Amino acid sequence: MAEISKTADEALAALVELSESGPMTAAELSRALGLNRTVIHRLLSTLHRRGFIIRQQGGYVPGPLLVRLAARVEPELRAAAAGDMAALASEIGETIVLHVPDGDDAVVLEQVVGTAHVVRVQHRIGSRHSLTLGASGRALLAFMEQGTIDRILSAAGGDDRLGSQLDTVRQFGYAISHDELQNEVYGLAVPVRDGSQAVASLAILIPTTRASGIAEHLPRLLDLAESVARSLFGDELAVLP
Repeated sequence: MAEISKTADEALAALVELSESGPMTAAELSRALGLNRTVIHRLLSTLHRRGFIIRQQGGYVPGPLLVRLAARVEPELRAAAAGDMAALASEIGETIVLHVPDGDDAVVLEQVVGTAHVVRVQHRIGSRHSLTLGASGRALLAFMEQGTIDRILSAAGGDDRLGSQLDTVRQFGYAISHDELQNEVYGLAVPVRDGSQAVASLAILIPTTRASGIAEHLPRLLDLAESVARSLFGDELAVLP
């Protein structure tokens, strides 16, 4: 594995902590990261000068530069999915999440939080988890290159249960999970495919208290994935199981 820059790693850790827990003062950030306050002050000064963070009354928070940078991540995919995701979230009142693969992880690229219920589910944009976990991860993994699937299965110790789960996803075209990434949460996910390969997954997240009706949303979720795929790749390449 290539050597990493300690200073860059500390700066990125500071950004992540501020995005999750901010606003934070230098002293609070120092305690949270276990770094010397002098180091933290230097990191904050650099990030502030570059526009990555801004200072508010309660401390530092991520700055508008990060929003501009985020807008350049998979812009075509986000544009193709955003409107239909919002429509489906409004229709069913539940949260819709878009994941993309990054190495061996699934990363949240976009989400629309359902607002019809007091109890709702959501992820953090940019959060990640293994492709082996959750409906979104397995909806991606099942339709990746066979070499990638074999490598990940081998790293998981040749898990027969995981292999069987992926076979089921390929057979039926969707994945389902519960209590894997968040307790008391069910996920239903389908791949967005370019031919035989998944480039993203779309999922509905539902609290356990409303999960008995999750299967009824599958046709709309499949329609959403097909619409996104056709917007990106056209009728010839977009394929659903």
